[in-house]
Amino acid sequence: MQSQTSNYGLDAPGVVRGFLIGGPALVITGLLLSRYARSADYHPAVTLGNTMLCTGIILFLESLLMLASSYYGKFRARDRLIQSLRLQGSENILDVGCGHGLLLIGAAKKLPQGRAFGIDLWSQVDQGDNSREATLENARIEGVGDRVEVRDGDMRKLPFADATFDAVIANLAIHNIRSREGRREAIREIARVLKPSGQVALMDFKHVAQYAADLRTSGLPNARVSSASFWIFPPVRTATGTKSNA
Repeated sequence: MQSQTSNYGLDAPGVVRGFLIGGPALVITGLLLSRYARSADYHPAVTLGNTMLCTGIILFLESLLMLASSYYGKFRARDRLIQSLRLQGSENILDVGCGHGLLLIGAAKKLPQGRAFGIDLWSQVDQGDNSREATLENARIEGVGDRVEVRDGDMRKLPFADATFDAVIANLAIHNIRSREGRREAIREIARVLKPSGQVALMDFKHVAQYAADLRTSGLPNARVSSASFWIFPPVRTATGTKSNA
């Protein structure tokens, strides 16, 4: 009987495929244009061809970095984030924008007496084949199906009571809210459902300083931003903090 393997998806699949196809196409077009322009002694077209060549190389290299991030690097970043929480094993944890369950299931493995909750809108733009069923299947394959619960929902209106969770985590999720006010609403909701002395760790490649600032005004006065991590591409930083007891 063939063993099953969990699948945490390709991040930003449309971008990766576009770069993989568009990069080489630009390289070939640039080379052909430069060669023709040199033979015709038309220097502006030579410059354009060289620009297309360089751009194509950069796009192709970025696609390779994003593939490495999706299939290797993000697991290393995940492990470091969860390790930083210093879990005791009985906590309740929420993963906002959980996707295929990368953080959700990684946390559940550290919670033999606890429970990990995930919430998502299941966008197909940021991860291919993204669905509640795929996440639950990953949890089953990883042996933590009994301590994982996944719900449909918007992180700006979390369907949980105040002070429900010991920790709230996120990876490359909150930036998908386009408006500044919308991201602020999500941070306020995260702080609301967090217990006193609860922890937050929000990993993203942009807006991270905003997250920390909003956490500080939402009851986590020590919220701060980590240095860049290059395990994920584009590089990410993490907003962390602890909710005050007041």
